[in-house]
Amino acid sequence: MRLFNNWGDFLNWLDNISVNLMNKDLDGLWARQQEISDNIANVETPGYKSKSVSFEDQLKALLSDSSASNSETIDNIKSMQPQITVSDDKTSRLDGNNVDAEKENIELARTQLNYMYSLRELSDYFSRLRYAITDGKS
Repeated sequence: MRLFNNWGDFLNWLDNISVNLMNKDLDGLWARQQEISDNIANVETPGYKSKSVSFEDQLKALLSDSSASNSETIDNIKSMQPQITVSDDKTSRLDGNNVDAEKENIELARTQLNYMYSLRELSDYFSRLRYAITDGKS
């Protein structure tokens, strides 16, 4: 029994909402790790303002749009970019820096765990696809 009739059918399995969503999640988490690392590196820089990255709410909004077709949703996911914001929180430090090293390290650990989990989910997806393609024969 053939699982795919042609190469295009196979590519549809690779270019679906789930795979694109997982890829964009990894992109957003990577961007967040970079900004957190920048914040930690600049903890002693006078006047430096911490930055944060958000993307989860954007992805949720794209998925909740029931009027969009699958191909439109995929295109919207691919074109979505994580939002980087500079904090305007006040600081008690005289040099104007508002980086909280403890908070940043906790956020970095949380982001790294999320990244590893998301990477595992993507790997599991492709393992299941390989299993289906080979009829369970590795």
